[in-house]
Amino acid sequence: MRKTRSPCGMSTRRDFLSGLAIPGLTLGAAPTARALGGPSSFAPDPLADDATVFSAAREQFLIPAGVAYCNTGTLGASPLEIVDALTEGIRRNETELAAWSYEKRDGEPLTGYQKLLEVRQLLGQFVNAPAADIALTQNATMGMNFLGNGLDLAAGDEVVSTDQEHGGCISIWRLLARRRGIVLKELPLGPALPGGPEAILRLFESGMTPRTKVVMFSHITSGIGSLLPARELCSLAKGRGALAIVDGAQAVGQIEVDIDSLGCDAYVGSPHKWMLAPKGTGFLYIRRDVQDRFWTTLASEQWDNHEDGAFRFMQYGTGSVPLVEGLVAALGFIEKIGMARIARWDASLTRRLREGLADIPAVRIASPTDPRLTAAITTFRIDGVKARALQDVLWAKHVRVRAQGDERGVRLSAHLYVSPADVDRVLDVTREVAGRV
Repeated sequence: MRKTRSPCGMSTRRDFLSGLAIPGLTLGAAPTARALGGPSSFAPDPLADDATVFSAAREQFLIPAGVAYCNTGTLGASPLEIVDALTEGIRRNETELAAWSYEKRDGEPLTGYQKLLEVRQLLGQFVNAPAADIALTQNATMGMNFLGNGLDLAAGDEVVSTDQEHGGCISIWRLLARRRGIVLKELPLGPALPGGPEAILRLFESGMTPRTKVVMFSHITSGIGSLLPARELCSLAKGRGALAIVDGAQAVGQIEVDIDSLGCDAYVGSPHKWMLAPKGTGFLYIRRDVQDRFWTTLASEQWDNHEDGAFRFMQYGTGSVPLVEGLVAALGFIEKIGMARIARWDASLTRRLREGLADIPAVRIASPTDPRLTAAITTFRIDGVKARALQDVLWAKHVRVRAQGDERGVRLSAHLYVSPADVDRVLDVTREVAGRV
């Protein structure tokens, strides 16, 4: 069990499930899925094999039978427990609304003012970071904008990144380049990928100068699923006196993330993807000893509170308590399966897919083939077939993927509700299309 020092006294992941009842949120009894026609609670057998566990897990989702949902890279599907937490939370919130006295913040029928330290503690245990250094946001884009806007960057200061960053996290730096005259270097990542982690490190090293103030990169890139050497890149940045900022939107919930081990200065996440949390949940981590370098740019009452860590970055005004309850439910659902098991399952699906695609001569895989850079995202194309056409054929066979442009093809995210049979269906369709070209 990995230990995380905590101001709340919940020091081990063994305590995780026992801490899921958050008094400040009035979570009440465990949600029931019976109203939606499903089982009341998912309780996988820890001794069961992976196939059995994930077959049972698939039944917890409202995805229609026969549909292979392979677009987690855009939005993750939420299981019944999370749906129930949301719906029951909305009902409870409206029922209790008139009774709240507003004499204290904790437990209010709105977020954006509460500290929600217990929830941040649970999330901190999940990514191995102190609760006080975590702020709850709406998504990774919001977190990255807090970071970019919060720094006192001047004309000529450099931000080093890549040309494969998601628009939600690179755009703030592009805005600052136009608004303040900073220098944004979007390094060409593609040519470095065949050289492995060492080549990626050389690429970043070559792009840095004494004017480099920030190094920002994706833990796992969105378009083709490149798992970057995050720990080494953070070490490189800090060794040159730059801040290391990581976009973890595609990583948290797909692989085991250990923020303390990464050594980054800041990390943003979107739990609504691989963590299966409600849409509109996010988090921002800022290491305590660099927090004062960031201004609060979305200001409410506690905008200048530097005593309570990252709390001032949660001051976004009125928000939804049920969304936070859904995030807690998502953490509980993942914990019952175990991140190590989820990562193993996703990796096995990816290997099955990649090996099958490699046997189809007309297929070209855009994602890295180096196992050190491989994630559960596979982007591939068929020679002579447009990406949208391949997407449409797969959709017609009830496989939901997403086109990424004709040069790359379609992106398939292999997450826990995808089965080996789903992968085989993708391969069958791909062979059929390739055979017609």
